[in-house]
Amino acid sequence: MFIFVLVAIVLLVLFWQYIVAGLGLWVLVLLLRAVINWTVADPTPGYRRKAVQTRPVVKPVQTRPVPALKPARELPEPDYLPRWTVSRRLDAGREHAQWQKMFDNTAQ
Repeated sequence: MFIFVLVAIVLLVLFWQYIVAGLGLWVLVLLLRAVINWTVADPTPGYRRKAVQTRPVVKPVQTRPVPALKPARELPEPDYLPRWTVSRRLDAGREHAQWQKMFDNTAQ
């Protein structure tokens, strides 16, 4: 324990200039911040600030909602789309098989 106290005293004696300089810089910074806050910094801005834009308040609905109208009949099938029947599905499968066979033969 005695050795640690001696080492601490020796370090204080050797580096006292750096310790004093650090304390002086710390006090100088505190004083500069205080001066800036008192003189340069303006706590209230000279211009008028705009209010924050918010959404308008939603008004409650006064009337009852109209029920959705149901169609009188089913909508007609569009003529430009082919109907997906069993024969069409079979033809599509056959066309795909032919295309796959041609693709495999071309790749060889």
